[in-house]
Amino acid sequence: MAPVLPTDVLILVLRHLGIRDVLQFRQTCKEFREITQLRSVWYHLLQSQVLEQNIPIPQLQGRSLTNLDTTELELCLQRALRLRQNWTSPSTMSIRRLTFRTVPEPRSQVVSLAFLPGRGHRWLMSLVLSTPPGHRAFTLQCWDLLGNPSTCVARRCPADFRGFRINTDASYPGIVALRSPIGVEIMGIDFTANDPESAFVTIQQLDFTESLHTFAGSTLLTKFDDNRLNLRVLENPDSSVELQNPSHTQQKECVDALVTETYAIVVRTTTLELYSLSPFRSGSSSPVLEPIQTHTWQWRVDSVCMVPQPSYTATSRGVPPPLNILVRYASLFPWPVNALHHYVLPCNPSYDALVPLEEVNNLPYLRDPVLLRTFASPIRLFARWDMVLGSHGTALWIDSHTEDYFDHAVEGQRLAGTLFTNVDVDEPVLPLSDQGVAATASMVYDVREDDRWVRIAIEEEEGKIAVGSSTAEITVYEYI
Repeated sequence: MAPVLPTDVLILVLRHLGIRDVLQFRQTCKEFREITQLRSVWYHLLQSQVLEQNIPIPQLQGRSLTNLDTTELELCLQRALRLRQNWTSPSTMSIRRLTFRTVPEPRSQVVSLAFLPGRGHRWLMSLVLSTPPGHRAFTLQCWDLLGNPSTCVARRCPADFRGFRINTDASYPGIVALRSPIGVEIMGIDFTANDPESAFVTIQQLDFTESLHTFAGSTLLTKFDDNRLNLRVLENPDSSVELQNPSHTQQKECVDALVTETYAIVVRTTTLELYSLSPFRSGSSSPVLEPIQTHTWQWRVDSVCMVPQPSYTATSRGVPPPLNILVRYASLFPWPVNALHHYVLPCNPSYDALVPLEEVNNLPYLRDPVLLRTFASPIRLFARWDMVLGSHGTALWIDSHTEDYFDHAVEGQRLAGTLFTNVDVDEPVLPLSDQGVAATASMVYDVREDDRWVRIAIEEEEGKIAVGSSTAEITVYEYI
C-alpha cells in the first residue's frame, strides 16, 4: 500500500521524531522502510538531535559526517544518544573498567593525569612520582587505552624534572613541553615506535628556565619572578611579552589561562583578565601587555577549570563560544571552601571577529562572569581532591561526600559530576538568584572507602574517565 502522504512530506515529519519513533515507523511497511533508508533522513536527525544539542559523537575517529553513508550515520546517532543517556544517569554504569599499574616501585603516586586532546581519544598521559628512601624520581608516560591491558607507548624519566605541559592544540606537532634546569624541551611522540624509551622525540630545545603554565599551539605562557607571566611563540622564543595588570602592586598568582590566536584569558587568585594579543602577534616592540578588561572575584580563588562551552550556534557564526568556569574558592584555613561554583563568561553578541579587539565595544566576552549555580562538594581536613571540566560541559570532581554510602566513615571518596546547561549565544544569562541553587551532584560515577584517588581526567567525546591513585594505579572507566 502506497504512503498516504508524499515522500518529501514524510521526510519532513521524520526530522521531528525521536530515534525510537523512526525505527517503529520503519517497521510499518516496505515503503516506509525505504524512506528511512534515505541518507538525508539520518543526516538531519543527527544534525537536530545531536550536533545542534552539542552532544558528542563517539567513535567518529576524525571522519567527516559528509563522507559517511546511511548506515554509518544511523550508528553515529545511536551511539551518541546511548552515551549521553548513560553518561548523565544519576548512577552511571561503566561498560568497561580497566586498572593498571604505572610503575613497579611501591612508594609511588600519580601526580598528573590528562588525555591528549584531539589525537584519536585513545592516549592518556600520566606523571608518576616515586619516593624510595633518600630519592625522588618522576616518570612521564603515554598510554594506549585501546589495548587490554593498556600499553605504555612512550616513557621519559627526566633526571631533574621541573614541570611539563600538554599542548591544547592537536594540530601542532609538539605535544609536550618539558622543563629542566637547563631549559625547555618541546617533544612529539612517535606512536609507532617499538621501544617506549625512544618514543618521545625532541622537536625543539629552548634555553630559558621559566616555569611552564600553558602550552597552546606554538605559544607558551610561562611564569617568572614568582607570579609574573611571559608570552612567547616557538618560532621566535627569544622574544617575549609580559602580561601585566597595572592595578596589582605585586602580580597575583595565575591559576588558569586560555590562550588563542587573538586573545588570552588569565584567571588569577583575585581577578579574571582579558588580553588582546594583536600587538604581540603583529610583532609590536612593547615589552608589556595590559588587560583590556578585568573582573574582580568576590573571594580569593583556590582552584579553577576553564573550558569553552560547546556551541553549535557559535561555531556556525564564527564567534567565540561562552566560557564555562568551575571555581573552588579559598578560605582563611589551609583548605578550600566546601562548595563548587559554576560561572559562565558570556560572549559579546556585538563582537566582530574581523575587527581588532582594541576597537570600542568589540570584545569577544562580556566583562563579568555570571554565577549560574553553587553546589556542595565537601572535603575532609587534609583529604585529597581534584576537579576537571570536559569539552562538552561535564564538571567532574573528587570529594569526601560519602555519608550517603558509608555513613560517617572517617575516610572515603566520591567521584561525582554534573552536566552544565548550555547557554545560547543570543540569550541573556540568568544569574543564580533567578535560578536557584543546585545543592548536590547530578551524577555519581563511583565511590571508594579510602582516600587513594588523587587525580582525574575526562575524555567526554569518547565517554572515558581516568582516575589516578596514590598507589600509582590508573583506573579507566568507559561508558560506550
